[in-house]
Amino acid sequence: MVQRRARAPVLLAAVAGLATVTTSSWLFGSATTFAFPASLAVKESVLVDGLKFAATNARSDGSAVTMYASGHNIPEKVVLREPKGMKVALLKKMPTTHLTIEEMMQRITTVLIRNIGLRVSRQPLSTVRLMKMIGLRGSQLKRSGRMNYDEMKPALAMLESQKVICKIKSWPEHTWEIHEAFREFGVPPVSMDDREPWKMCSILKFERVKPPKYGPISGVYREPKYPDIAKR
Repeated sequence: MVQRRARAPVLLAAVAGLATVTTSSWLFGSATTFAFPASLAVKESVLVDGLKFAATNARSDGSAVTMYASGHNIPEKVVLREPKGMKVALLKKMPTTHLTIEEMMQRITTVLIRNIGLRVSRQPLSTVRLMKMIGLRGSQLKRSGRMNYDEMKPALAMLESQKVICKIKSWPEHTWEIHEAFREFGVPPVSMDDREPWKMCSILKFERVKPPKYGPISGVYREPKYPDIAKR
């Protein structure tokens, strides 16, 4: 015959500023008393190893009282939501775009110039958001994916090698900003009109728009230190 454990009686009392919990269990062999400040005590209970104890967690930073006392949120902490219909799952079903590497480089640079000072977003733009903002749709967005971004990787890598953009962080997702060397003496003008964002993309020229045949795309190719030896 299996012996059933009796429920542990729980008694909450506020005596002299303390709340006392008394439990009797076969584990202890006798009644055991726990004391803690009554200001932290709440009229809730939790189950621990089959025994019923009073939940005594102090108010966390996310409690309603703390949130009310903190006042209004400052604008920098308010997350800007994307417009409706800008989810990747929906954009993959749209007609496929056929942007070349040079067009993607021009659009990426335009979007990041517009985001200088975090004017478009309150944080550096991630790769997935860049793909949506430059206009990748359909199969071109589907092939890019969240981790591989095969269609967009050559454009990002060549911009990084030419010190036009820089990677701010690589985990949990890659985020990008304009490189300090590119903006040292000012940036080229871009269209700030949301209806025609790519109107001035044609004035953006780059040293290289074709990926190299060998070696890393983001690598910096320098002249050999000893050219005579290199020719041998």
